[in-house]
Amino acid sequence: MKTETKNYFAVLSVVIFMVFAAPMNVFATQQGEQGNSTTMHSSQGNVDHHALAYHYEDLAKGMQAKIQEQIEAFNNKPRSSFLGRNGQRIKKHVVYKIRNYEKAAQAHMKKAAYHSHMAAEQLYRDAIATSRKTGNETDL
Repeated sequence: MKTETKNYFAVLSVVIFMVFAAPMNVFATQQGEQGNSTTMHSSQGNVDHHALAYHYEDLAKGMQAKIQEQIEAFNNKPRSSFLGRNGQRIKKHVVYKIRNYEKAAQAHMKKAAYHSHMAAEQLYRDAIATSRKTGNETDL
């Protein structure tokens, strides 16, 4: 009898949790979608390449800051901490982290350059479109 009651309350608590948690997840995903759409898309539905370029440049700067932190920590570490098997592992791990940060920074800079290029093209296309519109209106 006691095990049936425990099982009943366990199932009931799981169902109640799911009832309250499910709407919150849906609400959170809808909020996330609305936030991304307003920051990265313009009113016409086009991607805001300027914002993406600045975003990736900031990420690359953050990676450069992490690289500098690791290099300073590596240079300020006493030599005795690199002795032995664990010391060599620590040294290799710090160098590995620096390399990964450098790769990430390069990837972010490539993405920033791409989006800067796309923003310039988008600006050029918009300028041509507006000049054609104004040219057609003057002909009428």
